[in-house]
Amino acid sequence: MIEKTIKGIKYRLDEENLTAEVLQKKGYEGDIIIPETVVFNKVAYRVTSIGGYAFDGCKSLTSIVIPNSVTRIGEEAFRFCSSLTSVVVAEGNTVYDSREQCNAIIHTATNTLILGCQNTIIPDSVTSIGDCAFLDCISLTSMVIPDSVTSIEYSALYNCSSL
Repeated sequence: MIEKTIKGIKYRLDEENLTAEVLQKKGYEGDIIIPETVVFNKVAYRVTSIGGYAFDGCKSLTSIVIPNSVTRIGEEAFRFCSSLTSVVVAEGNTVYDSREQCNAIIHTATNTLILGCQNTIIPDSVTSIGDCAFLDCISLTSMVIPDSVTSIEYSALYNCSSL
């Protein structure tokens, strides 16, 4: 495994499996679309993972698009991204979704919302709000939690000071 920065994002490249994990993008501003593949030394690596704390503290990150190739998102990957207003998972992702244009990342198999933002609308099919799902979402002023939600995990709404 090697670590390389490609187009401003640090990746861990697995040369055996030809996969890549997003490791770090500190201080990112604006919109980001995670690519399905990255190329290093003329070899294409499929981006399958976003590491824990990868975008930690990117307070000016406003939107993120997760490709259908990403099948693992690490712990608190988007912690303290307080300006996030748009979250989309690409169609065809087998592990995560943004059903009903909810503006969130939902773990499909468990119906757990794992990342929301100030514009999230929680679908009726969601049964759980995951740990740190809205962590530091200081712009969140209101939220409707449907009856389908039976659990709200630890720190799900931590530091949502405008709520």
